[in-house]
Amino acid sequence: MRIGAHSQMFIHDIAEDVDGVFDAVASYGLDAIELHVGDATTFPTEAVAKAARRTGLEVVLGTALRAGQSTIAEEAHVRQQGLDHLRRCIAIAEAVGAGVIAGGVHSANGSFVGRGRTEAEWARSVHALQAVASDAEAADVVVTVEPVSRYSGYFLNTATDAIALVDAVDSSHVAVQLDTFHMNIEEADPVAAIEAAGSRLRHFHAVENNRGIPGTGQVPWRAIFEALERIGYDGLFVYEHFPRTLPQMAVRTHTWRTIATSEEVCVEGSRRLRAIAADAGYGVRTGRR
Repeated sequence: MRIGAHSQMFIHDIAEDVDGVFDAVASYGLDAIELHVGDATTFPTEAVAKAARRTGLEVVLGTALRAGQSTIAEEAHVRQQGLDHLRRCIAIAEAVGAGVIAGGVHSANGSFVGRGRTEAEWARSVHALQAVASDAEAADVVVTVEPVSRYSGYFLNTATDAIALVDAVDSSHVAVQLDTFHMNIEEADPVAAIEAAGSRLRHFHAVENNRGIPGTGQVPWRAIFEALERIGYDGLFVYEHFPRTLPQMAVRTHTWRTIATSEEVCVEGSRRLRAIAADAGYGVRTGRR
C-alpha cells in the first residue's frame, strides 16, 4: 500500500519551495507526492526531478483545467488552450518520471453555466482526451479523469460518468480516478462504484468526508479496501487535505475552521488506514501491503 500527499496540503504553488515540500512529505514516512500543475509553462520541472531523485518519492501530477482552458468550451481557441495545457503536463510528467496525470482533465474545474452538461460538451471532452491520448501513450503516462461533486463542477460527477467517458475515449492511457470525498457526496454506493470501475481505476484520492484525518469520519474505509482488493487495485492512495493556514487554498475550498493539520492527516491518517486495510485483507492476494 503506497501512500502519498497532495502538494497543496503544504503550499499553494510548488515552485515556492520544492525541496521543503518534498522533505516534509518524506519526513512523514509517505511514499509519493502529487504535485499540482497550475501554469505548466512555469512549472519547476528540473527542481522537481532533482527533489524526486534525492528523496526517492514517487511523483504524480495533478491538474485542473480553468475556464479559459476548458476543452468543452464552444470557442475553439479556449479548447486549444486546454489541449496545450494537457500536452505540457504530459511533457512535464515524462521529464520528472511521473506515471500519472490526475484530476480535472475533462473540463474546467469550478466552472458553472446554470445547467447540466450537453451532448456537444461530452463530444468535445471525448475528442480532446483522444487528441492527447497519443501523447500520453508515447510518454507512457496515464491520464486519469476524476469525477467531482456537484459543488466543484457540473460535467462529471459520478463514477458512472467517468467510466462512460473513459470507455468513449478508448485509450489504454486514459483511465478513471476516484476520490472518497466526492464519492461521499455523489455515490449512493461507493463500493459498487469502485467495482464498476474495475481495472479502469488507476488513481485514488483517500480523503475523509470532511477532509480531516482519514479514518475519523463517515467514509466506509473497510468496505472500500475490500472492494479495492476485489478489483486488484495496486495504485497510489493520495491524501488531499486543504488547511485553513494556506489562505489561497482556504478561499478555494471554503475552509474556515481547523479540521486537522496536514501532518495529522499524513501521520495519523496513515496509521489508521494501514490498520484498516490490513484488517480488510487489502493486498493479500498479490502480496502487496
